[in-house]
Amino acid sequence: MTQYLIPAAPCTHEIEIKHSRFITSVQQVTSASQHQAHIRFCQQQWPGANHYCSAAIYAAPDHSQSYAMSDDGEPGGTAGRPMLQVLLNSGLGEVSVVVVRYFGGIKLGTGGLQRAYTQATLEALKMTSQSQKIVRKTAYLHYDYADQKVVTHCLAQYDAITEQHNFAATIEQQVALPEQLFEDLATALKNATQGRVALKKRQTGDNSCA
Repeated sequence: MTQYLIPAAPCTHEIEIKHSRFITSVQQVTSASQHQAHIRFCQQQWPGANHYCSAAIYAAPDHSQSYAMSDDGEPGGTAGRPMLQVLLNSGLGEVSVVVVRYFGGIKLGTGGLQRAYTQATLEALKMTSQSQKIVRKTAYLHYDYADQKVVTHCLAQYDAITEQHNFAATIEQQVALPEQLFEDLATALKNATQGRVALKKRQTGDNSCA
């Protein structure tokens, strides 16, 4: 994916179903460890709850190796799986959801639990502000100072962000840009410098920006 939506800020939302409290916490995460840290945060924030069920997609929405879910003591398939299904349908990436349940004394049954955890997740996501994430790839440049002005202009035109600079006898530069714009930027640089500047996807022995 070249871009996808992510949570712009943490969000908390609470609903009550048959006297049980369902408190949903949404956060942006980019790793399994951050997702686990989110679960621990909820355990500390709302101590003594009966369940801390969770689901996460801690990379791009279509990255199946980044999925996680837990029923945390609820009957199998009644909490984590429906929560994850909501996330998959939302199109969000880098998202962790924890639903904290304080049991209210009335059993909901497996169908009722699935509906409750689905509703808790859906409502919280509706309350969560979102932002667009552009997936960027690293590229490398090596050029003379005489070409600096035209290179800077081209990079700005194609939304390339400088990550590293090395000013020596020549300029070595590491940039990050939207992957789909790589070929266009490479062509623009070549044309603007009469072939003197080449955009490369990998560093060579002469183009180290370390």
